[in-house]
Amino acid sequence: MLADQVKEIQGLYGPFTLSERVVQKIWLRQDFETSDLTTVSGQSVVVKDPGRWNLLGGPDFKEARLVIDGQSVVGDVEVHFTASDWYAHGHERNPEFNQVVLHVVLHEEKQASALVKTLSGKEPELLVLLPRLERDLESYAIDEALLELEQVDDLEWVARFLEKPLEERRDVVDARARERWEQKLAFARKRLESAGWAEACHQLCLEVLGYSRNRAPMSQIALQYPMSASEWSTLDAATLFDLQVDRWRLSGLRPANHPRKRLEQYLQLLQHDRQWSETLRQVLSKAASVSESVTTTVVRRSLSFPERSDAIRMELFGGIIGEKRFNTMMVDAFLPLATAAGMIDGFPYWLHWWPGDSPAALSRFLKHGQLTSRQQPLTNGLIQGALALSLNRGV
Repeated sequence: MLADQVKEIQGLYGPFTLSERVVQKIWLRQDFETSDLTTVSGQSVVVKDPGRWNLLGGPDFKEARLVIDGQSVVGDVEVHFTASDWYAHGHERNPEFNQVVLHVVLHEEKQASALVKTLSGKEPELLVLLPRLERDLESYAIDEALLELEQVDDLEWVARFLEKPLEERRDVVDARARERWEQKLAFARKRLESAGWAEACHQLCLEVLGYSRNRAPMSQIALQYPMSASEWSTLDAATLFDLQVDRWRLSGLRPANHPRKRLEQYLQLLQHDRQWSETLRQVLSKAASVSESVTTTVVRRSLSFPERSDAIRMELFGGIIGEKRFNTMMVDAFLPLATAAGMIDGFPYWLHWWPGDSPAALSRFLKHGQLTSRQQPLTNGLIQGALALSLNRGV
């Protein structure tokens, strides 16, 4: 095992840094679809034990217990971003890798040879993880970044950030927040081009209800049953849940976040207002223009749709969706969509909006950096800027 490798990955909202350690954790936890695993050469793989995570030199996982093509095998597992990393790291010259029986990679390379060789001449089978992942890579990266932020005083990039003067720290976070906004806006434009306003609202509403673990199956339901589908009048949460029964990630979920509960909420929203996306369009179109240069307090006081976010949540959505998840919808879906559609300049609102489902680690980081105070309350913009910093290790 070498020093932790990192790679820039293109995510839904722009590039982010992914550590090879994250890919190793995915293997360790078997955090992917494990049924009917097949190697690049077509051999079946059953994982009985992923192996002992090796934090020293040599293969990443020792003494894994596998069944490959029906044969029980005990050996080592090496994890990389791509197959060519095997040679880039010199493993073909290192006898410590002679016991590797499975080479696990994130991406498949079209130009590279699928199989690699050990010094002893063996060719470990190659397994590609990306098609098997049940979440987008950015979700895995966010989990890891937030876990690192729990040790905020021990992170080198945080120490470098805190050495900057306060005004410079503010400028850095603001700049990263704007980058994140531009990325979300570009994503919203693509969604509008492919689906239109009503369907984009429908899709993103369900996806946000599925955050963070169950976005993909929620997206599939939205595609299978568009907002215009007549079936919504007869569908129930249990039927919708069963459509994706093998794809839901339920471990560790709070009861309120269970996908069946979230699907019930969406069905209630449709009963409350079958044309809720059009109602939302009318409300957002009436929003007053606000300068991004004014303070959070001024922006929040000037909200004209209406003064408090609770009001739109209660009146437009009937109070069906909780405050934090509603705020997440506003900042991740509706404000970028409305801006992309030319209804409003949503950036000042997005910047100063109340945080949605924001992890405590980000709030602590911002407080640690003196970026929040009584005069400067926690905002979505600050959370987004801090998240962008942590995803890119402060770069």
